[in-house]
Amino acid sequence: MRAFADRADVAAVVLLSADGLPIHAGGRRSLDVDSAAALAATFARQAGALAETTGLGELETVVLESGRGLTIVARVGTDWLVVVPAEEADAGALLYDLRCHRPALTALL
Repeated sequence: MRAFADRADVAAVVLLSADGLPIHAGGRRSLDVDSAAALAATFARQAGALAETTGLGELETVVLESGRGLTIVARVGTDWLVVVPAEEADAGALLYDLRCHRPALTALL
């Protein structure tokens, strides 16, 4: 977790339980961690329902694009990881790293 939070291409990171309780947070950008965790859990449940309804299976990662950047929500075991990339971040590289390191992150939890 600390390694993700310390990356130059990550502004903020929050690890949360499936029920929306924050487990760990870090990064250079401050967030309302409790609100971010609660909203991310709700968002992940709804996005997961959409993935199931469309026949795509269990949700692994969802990217939310807004006017000023991206938010990535990725499943890590039974928990969720919220990553807010830095403005100059290469989102593709970050998503690739999340996919590659998901098993190691899951094992640590």
